[in-house]
Amino acid sequence: MGVKCGTLSGFSAEDLGVLAAEEAICRSGVAREKIDASIGANVYQFTAPGCQDIYFPRNVALRCHLNIETPGLLVQRICGSGFQTAICALQQIMLPDAVDDAKIVLCVGAETMSRTPRIDRSPRHSGASFWEFVEGGAAEDTILAGLNHDLAETAMMLTADEYGHQMGVTRRECDELAESSHARARAAYRGSHFNGGDMLRGVFAVDSKDLGGRPVYLAHDECVRNTSIETLEKLPGFTPNRLVSPGNASEISDGAGAVIVADRATAEAQGMPTRFEMMSYGVAGVDPRVMGRGPVPAIRLALAKAGLEQKDIGLFEINEAFAAQYMGVEKEMKLDRKIVNVNGGAVAIGHPLAATGTRLMVDLMYEMERRGVKYGCASACIGGGQGAAVVLRDTERD
Repeated sequence: MGVKCGTLSGFSAEDLGVLAAEEAICRSGVAREKIDASIGANVYQFTAPGCQDIYFPRNVALRCHLNIETPGLLVQRICGSGFQTAICALQQIMLPDAVDDAKIVLCVGAETMSRTPRIDRSPRHSGASFWEFVEGGAAEDTILAGLNHDLAETAMMLTADEYGHQMGVTRRECDELAESSHARARAAYRGSHFNGGDMLRGVFAVDSKDLGGRPVYLAHDECVRNTSIETLEKLPGFTPNRLVSPGNASEISDGAGAVIVADRATAEAQGMPTRFEMMSYGVAGVDPRVMGRGPVPAIRLALAKAGLEQKDIGLFEINEAFAAQYMGVEKEMKLDRKIVNVNGGAVAIGHPLAATGTRLMVDLMYEMERRGVKYGCASACIGGGQGAAVVLRDTERD
């Protein structure tokens, strides 16, 4: 994950998606010609000149040299988009062959938030040439427009503030969570596989050239800082209850993630790793004014589908869109923070929208393996008042 306007900002979402997809294909050992479908997620469209993000999953498939017949599907569930790629893959695989015969699916989520454009809202002429526009259209910052929810007359940080307030969250708790998130992320990097350890094995080094032809090498999550409670508590609160500050909200960032989802029998026949199983998923709606509560019903639904209880889950990854939002979820579900976001969360790592769900699943799998955990759950709140969650099982712990 790259910090906004940082090392990865010179890449398009498609470029980052290709890098992640190539890594996933390599790690899985899948033969490219055996991949039946490409499912991609990208929320902010047209973020780089000359890059047509509407073709995102198809272009990733073509650039990764999959069969020309391999179709591409673009999905969008805002902050849950990365999860949705895997959910759609699971659905395709589970359908009868007469309906959909996909057995191996490439899932990619990518976002270059640094390049979200300002657009001119000038409409086309109604009585002139279709290719001419009315003068004087309003300029719109697309990232700010996305952070507002006009129908619900709110904004994402306001929903986190409101939910946190309802759950009795304090500003001090939000800043303590932010400090802990950064501290955990720093500790994980020190023990990462790049430094001779076995942590953060989902992270791979970017060694490529950006859109400008500049060589880029990045082998860590660039948003992570060395901060303190004393620094964080001095920052202004932006919301009515003063719970959300620049230091305890997720970082606007750039990044990508990818996974291969496959039918078990097919994967075994192809010699692919089959250690982790996607047991179930849950997607639920909540009041848009407390959007951050989304993980609560989503997790409960996913657990019910899997036949599990919350106490069965040995590790959670829950997106820290805002510290106030995460703290609300923690309090409502009575979560043990010792097993949640153990290597840091989005407040430290960043939240490139479409990539986040994929990042959460990948980090969860590798940490489950490292700690010997049988069941894990990843979840995120979603703008507009939704939540998504998936339950994963380490089959070697049976």
